[in-house]
Amino acid sequence: MYKSADLRVMIKAAEEASMAIIRDFGELEKLQVSRKGIKSFVTSADKFAERKISELLSKARPDFSFMREESGTITNSLKETWIIDPIDGTNNFMRGIPYFAINIALSNNDEIVSCVTFDPLRCDCFCSDKGSGAFLGNRNRLRVSGRESLHESFIAINLPIEDIRNFSSEIAIFRKTGSVALDLAYLAAGKYDAVIAKNVGFWDVASGILLIKEAGGFLNCFKQPDDQYSIFAASSSKLLTQIEKFS
Repeated sequence: MYKSADLRVMIKAAEEASMAIIRDFGELEKLQVSRKGIKSFVTSADKFAERKISELLSKARPDFSFMREESGTITNSLKETWIIDPIDGTNNFMRGIPYFAINIALSNNDEIVSCVTFDPLRCDCFCSDKGSGAFLGNRNRLRVSGRESLHESFIAINLPIEDIRNFSSEIAIFRKTGSVALDLAYLAAGKYDAVIAKNVGFWDVASGILLIKEAGGFLNCFKQPDDQYSIFAASSSKLLTQIEKFS
């Protein structure tokens, strides 16, 4: 597969950060935790991984801006911005559940042009450059499933409990996994047929947006009044229309 110079930098940053994440995941009882807003706890691994990724990206592209979950935004003169979520699925991570990922995306003029979703424990690297397709590793090209029926679909969700009750009877199989980033990557790979998520950060979904488009999928991502995001993504335009009714 073709990899731009920027994408190679992103993959290297994810790989190097993953070594520390794997180490800390194996020593959960020793991790120091701190309060993150009102919703969850983050580990020192989260902050260390973000710092490591930021350092490596800054070294390669010192004039690019940053949008980061833990450390906030840094705006420089250029229009390129690194978008980083060092561990998407921190609650899973802290519970010892092996379903979380590193998310790095690059935007240019507010359009995602390169992305990496990296699963440290499986060494799965879902990546893409705009216009070049989506891939797992170097050779396995990703394609969405193409499924069109809601009743036959396998759907990943990240929703409030009241929303789950509204549609649980209409879907054959759904999963609430705890990592929107991996859910979107799995949709691009044809493992899920759709993803519905609300109240998530842009860093959670930025990489997945490009992966799904390059894998032939369809999506609608929009900003909510509270500056968080909702995303509806599916393997076909027909299925997307069906899941959007749950908005």
